[in-house]
Amino acid sequence: MKRNYNIRNFAVMAVICAFAFVFINSCKQVNYKQTTTEDVNITGYLEKNPEQFSLMTEIIKRSGTAGFLAAYGKYTLFTPSNAAVNEWLKSKGKTKVDEMSVEELKDMIKYHLLPDTIATNKFTDGKLSQITLYGQYLQTGAKIQSGITSYVVNKSAFITKSNVRVGNGIIHVVDHVLLPATLSLAKSIEGNARYTYFTQALKETGFYDSLNVNGATVQDTTRRFQTVILESDSALKAAGFSTYASFKERYSKSGNPQSHADSLWLYMAYHISTGPTYVPDIITTPAIYTLAPNEVITTKFSGQNVLLNEDEFNGVVEPGVAINRTYSDVTAANGVYHEVKKAFTIKVRVQTAVYWDVADQPELRANPKWRGASAATIPLYANGESTLSGLIWNNPSKYNQPLNYECVVVPNAVRKYNGNDFFNLSMGANTLRAQWMELRTPILVKGKYKVWICYNQNGSSVAFQVGVDVGRPGEQTLPNIVDFRQYLSSSGVSASTASLPSADPLMLTNGFKRYMALTTDTFGTLVGTNTVNGSGWDNQVGRLAGTVDIKTTDRHWIRLTNLTNGGSSNATWLDMIHFIPIDADQNYPRFSIQGVAFPRP
Repeated sequence: MKRNYNIRNFAVMAVICAFAFVFINSCKQVNYKQTTTEDVNITGYLEKNPEQFSLMTEIIKRSGTAGFLAAYGKYTLFTPSNAAVNEWLKSKGKTKVDEMSVEELKDMIKYHLLPDTIATNKFTDGKLSQITLYGQYLQTGAKIQSGITSYVVNKSAFITKSNVRVGNGIIHVVDHVLLPATLSLAKSIEGNARYTYFTQALKETGFYDSLNVNGATVQDTTRRFQTVILESDSALKAAGFSTYASFKERYSKSGNPQSHADSLWLYMAYHISTGPTYVPDIITTPAIYTLAPNEVITTKFSGQNVLLNEDEFNGVVEPGVAINRTYSDVTAANGVYHEVKKAFTIKVRVQTAVYWDVADQPELRANPKWRGASAATIPLYANGESTLSGLIWNNPSKYNQPLNYECVVVPNAVRKYNGNDFFNLSMGANTLRAQWMELRTPILVKGKYKVWICYNQNGSSVAFQVGVDVGRPGEQTLPNIVDFRQYLSSSGVSASTASLPSADPLMLTNGFKRYMALTTDTFGTLVGTNTVNGSGWDNQVGRLAGTVDIKTTDRHWIRLTNLTNGGSSNATWLDMIHFIPIDADQNYPRFSIQGVAFPRP
């Protein structure tokens, strides 16, 4: 088996934008009653059911919000029952609605109201997609109560009736009044005795002030909500810091923790990101972009664990840290914070080459048809969707030509592939084929790389423009066209000159290279399989797409966009993509059908 070379936002006062995200419905059994009504508005429904909602009707009228809730629009109201309102009034030391101020009642309505219609099929185990008129997000999820799984809001209020559709929206009935967060992130963290180290570090680095704000007044819209991932005192003590002083001594080297070059400032910046990111968002987000310049936290969902910075780098799995779900998803007035079980910091990595076999994907490795005795063709899409998390292409549902993983069980005499497998792609201008595809790379450390596309020549294939992070921050288009119809001889080297010492330098000069090991290459007892200049010597082509400047250590997206009118089905044979630092050896290692890297002799 081959070695693994994979390295991985009517909004509040008309100024807060909606944040779009992926909806995940995690409830398998939900106890609720779906109701429809002919009432034309929210207030009409409440008024017709005074035994349940007379107090909510009184709140709406006294707060001055009856006008728009009786008008045409699209709203979602989480309305508490009379019993829930009475309980809320009692907690405030009140017995009647008119004992509350108009502003208090107005805020109460605004926190229970969303300017969009959101039914339970759009609920998620996390924040809702739309923000309340109060300016904070609501969390929804599921809890088991009396053996039945029911929807719950903000971890405290159960939905007793849902999806009541009225003329201007949807009503969900809850058994408790929902209470907005009143403390800022800074105050919320400071008020928890678990985080004295982290609180002190926030203050000394200046982040306490930036987290102690009213999000609605922040001019920088990206900072209205923030996310903090922190360690408890016990986790830091377990990491060897018996006192805060020892923690500060370890990280603050400049004498000025507020300097952006100070390691303590960078440590804290690495624990903070913009936007409200709840645990379900973390699960569906490959990386969290932190306030530390060009540094990200990678994410992984394994079993029931949400892991941060658990990566495979240079073939070695680096253990990550798990989020402590018990102390996470804690909502503050301007964001959310999570606790991790162990201390973590920026991973310091040295730029290194990545020799990526594109067919070495986690989902493929888990498939018994991946290599070995059971190896067979595996479709890269099924039912119009990608079977790989790291593979996307334009509107795949309309194409009927396959994109496949294929393993060469019996080695081909002239067509050789690293690890004996490759991606067999149907690319071309034909409307039945994909015009572009993207693959998510292994982790690339910040730096400049020469990008080599390694393929098997096919005269019926097409030519591609190669781009990195297309349509995303840091988009780059590489200059050289990679034409899968070209032989290695397009470099200017012929069969008669391929064995000369000048052959490899000439190939490199013209943007080509051999990437498969030659019969003159050895590694232990293994011998390469490609002839120097015999039959099929120029079928396996390494083509330079250009140089990419990777600004952020992370997994990135590389896109192949078709530029030609030709092409036929199953004619693009993609084997590897190499990312090699510009000052490193571009010729070696070379690879073999066994998936072994042959070093320079």
